[in-house]
Amino acid sequence: MKIETPEADARWVPGFQEKYAVWFREAKALLEAHQYVTPFKTYPFPAFEQTPWAPVRTPLAKGRLGIVSTAALYRRNIDPPFADTVEGDPQVLELPGDVKASERTTSHTHIPQDAILADVNVALPLDALREMVRNKQIGEMAPRFFSLIGYRTRADEVATQTATRIAAALRDDGVTHALIVPV
Repeated sequence: MKIETPEADARWVPGFQEKYAVWFREAKALLEAHQYVTPFKTYPFPAFEQTPWAPVRTPLAKGRLGIVSTAALYRRNIDPPFADTVEGDPQVLELPGDVKASERTTSHTHIPQDAILADVNVALPLDALREMVRNKQIGEMAPRFFSLIGYRTRADEVATQTATRIAAALRDDGVTHALIVPV
């Protein structure tokens, strides 16, 4: 079966960019000082009138599961940690499907890290999902997983670059179901 991946509807982007430029000029000093509450009260969040429907066509027990974590996970001594920048680090890391919990850590500076550092499965629940594969509740796992930092102020770049890149990679991996793990 051919999986159709429609292009992202980017009609909202120019209006967002105009509002974002004004917001960022006003918010930048507070963001640089790591004071987030006040600036995000006026953030120009995009609003959408419709959400595209994506019907499930393959039972999970016969599908391939891909995972995207927003916990800024990386492999110690292998991958570069995510940078703490005022607009958020745009990098996306690909983690191999056989990555072990002991190899993963986080560099997300915008969330309390205690829970993730105590059990990285909170942010990328591979142990539980691998158990579900063994129990035949999930057909199989994708050969790689994706990690990014959830703190990104440029919603336009996330939608038009980051998300489309990840979606294309998931499609290339034959993923039928995707789990987004927000933190």
